[in-house]
Amino acid sequence: SVSLSHINVYACLVCGKYFQGRGKLSHAYTHSVLDSHHVFLNLLTQKFYCLPDNYQIIDSSLDDIIYVLNPTFSNEHIASLDSSSKLSRAYDGTTYLPGIVGLNNIKENDYCNVILQALSHVTPLRNFFLQEDNYKKIKRPPGDQMFLTVQRFGELLRKLWNPRNFKAHVSPHEMLQAVVLCSKKKFQITEQGDALEFMSWFLNALHLAMNGTKKLNSTIVNKTFRGKMRVTAFYDLIGHIM
Repeated sequence: SVSLSHINVYACLVCGKYFQGRGKLSHAYTHSVLDSHHVFLNLLTQKFYCLPDNYQIIDSSLDDIIYVLNPTFSNEHIASLDSSSKLSRAYDGTTYLPGIVGLNNIKENDYCNVILQALSHVTPLRNFFLQEDNYKKIKRPPGDQMFLTVQRFGELLRKLWNPRNFKAHVSPHEMLQAVVLCSKKKFQITEQGDALEFMSWFLNALHLAMNGTKKLNSTIVNKTFRGKMRVTAFYDLIGHIM
């Protein structure tokens, strides 16, 4: 991001930089004039604009960009994911199998990447987060930031399993920003951390952000990962535990 804001964000479709606003005093407007990059996408409304002329672009050829920004999955599509071996072709011509794609190593975040990749293949968890309707109506207290982990994890999984990606790798940048913020910088992208410790924190953060309790089925995290223990005692002929 050039203007370092997550409000009213426009993405330049030429270089991929992010800017706040598109008015004459905005960074996006200046960028369009100085660099001759003219097509911008509002990430919230998913509408395209031409700058500096400032008019909306309506063209069906841009629909693929909208899908990459926010992939959607039907129940039928999700049910076929584990049995499908159909390769997809990225915009640059490379082929990939949805779900089997790389995560960019921005700096020292590989310990996070390996956990995120592993969790993306836990079928019940993956299926839940591939459909935003499963969690978008969860109510959280005003100003709560922990729900960012839920939102960003869902977005990341949908990108990893997207059959129409432009590239055969995905950036976890937004997900990692949420991790740094919600962990209060306990887990960083600029220095190595412990993968097991991160997994424990991350699953607990997801569970609590979805209003999870100690009840077994209170969230998809609890339902998927919480196990049960059966204790069996053996006694000898005189009633002593063996």
